[in-house]
Amino acid sequence: MRVRISTRAEDDLARIYAHLLTCAGSEVAERFRLKVEKAFATIGRHPELGPQPSWATRHRTLRFWVISRTSYIVYYEHQGDEVSIERVLHGRRDVHRIIEQRGEEPEDETAS
Repeated sequence: MRVRISTRAEDDLARIYAHLLTCAGSEVAERFRLKVEKAFATIGRHPELGPQPSWATRHRTLRFWVISRTSYIVYYEHQGDEVSIERVLHGRRDVHRIIEQRGEEPEDETAS
């Protein structure tokens, strides 16, 4: 199955990686990158594996997957032979609001 990463998800990942690099160092940032790759591969092989959010959403096929041993969550949609990674967000953020907003401005990735 083809896995496509949206521009917003790429931006999310770049911010998270930069934050980890600055605050925790290159080893932690690299371990995170490898966990992301593993999560994307799992989603690509089993797109129906992740649950759907419990809150109402305008995204009919939205699912999520927690990146192993992190507080980060991948939000994705599966249609046909493609999985679209829509966002990668820290679980302590107001994920419902962020997902439902159409024109969200980037926020600091640290959980407040």
